[in-house]
Amino acid sequence: MKLIYKAKWAIVILFAITFVASFAVLFVGGTADVNRYLLVADILLIIAQSANVIYALRNNRNDVAITLLVCLLVSLALMWATYIWNWNYTVKALTVGFD
Repeated sequence: MKLIYKAKWAIVILFAITFVASFAVLFVGGTADVNRYLLVADILLIIAQSANVIYALRNNRNDVAITLLVCLLVSLALMWATYIWNWNYTVKALTVGFD
């Protein structure tokens, strides 16, 4: 757990990069496999961000915990806006793809 916490800002930056890539592949067009892999990567990075928030709170690093919580909430909002609001498009992109 401590190793994940040491990479806390790298995880936030990796999520941003992965989200931009998944947004581009989802809406510009790409294969269903690529869309699925990027979605899984986004979800794993959100889980790692959640673990970092919990670790920071448990170790009384409240300033870092608040910052990481804000980053987590922004990440969840971006994922919600991209995948849930456009659900019909997302289902097509993840199942059939746009080959």
